[in-house]
Amino acid sequence: MPGILLDTHALYWLVSGEVELLEEALVAIGENQEAGTLFVSPVTAWELSVATKKSRVAGRPNLGQDPPDRWFREAVRATSARIIPIRQRISYEAARVVTDTGHKDPGDCFLIATARVRRMPIVTRDGIIQTIAAERAGYLDLIAC
Repeated sequence: MPGILLDTHALYWLVSGEVELLEEALVAIGENQEAGTLFVSPVTAWELSVATKKSRVAGRPNLGQDPPDRWFREAVRATSARIIPIRQRISYEAARVVTDTGHKDPGDCFLIATARVRRMPIVTRDGIIQTIAAERAGYLDLIAC
């Protein structure tokens, strides 16, 4: 396996323990931590920053006293994850995700594009991403968390 990509919720739940991850996801995460092939996207830092600004408490991540940038850096360090840079190829693919699937969430589109370009499964519990993977055979590999 070339590695796995954690989506934003998977990273947040893994570090915070706020939601328990499924056994299959935890095994894959552990194996990839050991192999040095656990990845996150800088889009996750952006999504966390945006989510902390939500006016509703429901859905807002609890990062403690840390600002989002520090929390993200510490989460990456604590999980031994590596950051996949967003380059031109991933950006083009993110635009294709919109036209291929109709999905318009920019964060999700960049995460899906990153997984597709790097040919690695994405660890997620996101219902829309799971539907895309289920309905489009071979389009996206997924590990439910």
